[in-house]
Amino acid sequence: MSLLHIKSSSLSSLSNFSTQKIFFYPTNFITFPSSLSFNSLSYITPNAPLFKTHKSLFLSQAAVETPISNEAEIEEDEEEEEDEESRTRVCAQNVPWDCSASDIRPLFEKFGTVVSVELSMYNKTRNRGLAFITMGSHEEAVAAITNLEAFEFEGRSLRLAWAKPRKKKVTPPPVLPKQVPIHNLFVANLPFQARGKDLMEFFNSENANVVSAEVIFRENPRGSAGYGFISFNTKEEADAVLSGFQGKMFMGRPIRIALSKKFLRQETKASLEQESTSSSNINSDGEKTETTTEV
Repeated sequence: MSLLHIKSSSLSSLSNFSTQKIFFYPTNFITFPSSLSFNSLSYITPNAPLFKTHKSLFLSQAAVETPISNEAEIEEDEEEEEDEESRTRVCAQNVPWDCSASDIRPLFEKFGTVVSVELSMYNKTRNRGLAFITMGSHEEAVAAITNLEAFEFEGRSLRLAWAKPRKKKVTPPPVLPKQVPIHNLFVANLPFQARGKDLMEFFNSENANVVSAEVIFRENPRGSAGYGFISFNTKEEADAVLSGFQGKMFMGRPIRIALSKKFLRQETKASLEQESTSSSNINSDGEKTETTTEV
């Protein structure tokens, strides 16, 4: 709020000023009598006291009201637009089962424009006794309901009401499988009788967090190739096994562990879940692999 302070020394020249009115203009200009000197006017600083022992005159700027938009009315307008269909759509029940949309349309056209007629069908030739008619306006829909309620149509008494708003179908976005980094280690000098399940149990018995284990098998002659692979979710887990399990005895043989040629590969949880607990697969070298997966 802007304030003006008029010194008491200049009040002697305002003999008739007390009876005059001061008007506030939007441009912030104030008209004073010609006898009043502008040199006697000074702005009051924010820290100056509002009341003094000598006479003072205070002028304040009037507040300007700004129009406030009615948000409630805007929301109501949006709701009316959304409900426009429900204000013109009529539900007709107890419709003859063998009638078609072309049979129903002339009946409602007596009361206005028929935008569409929909029949709920039981099969290709028989409806379910339920029809939905969209009229051109709300007034036409009201007229149709008023005049056709309990109307005899091909031997059946129609029952009319407002159709419920159709639910909007929301298609959820496709859920992509989460990518999980898999770190592989090569394990050699395995006993010929070892299987993927044995590898999994051996490493996880010491909290190695192996997520899958596979043993390579040869076709001719049929038998274990003596090596396999184990997989981890993180590089830290793989490094811990690489250093901590090197040379450990597994089923009577010291195992050798090294980084796989494809140390890091991308898998999905879906593909891991699809792998059976113990399944046989043939790799690119024509060797069968027995894989055990933990999900």
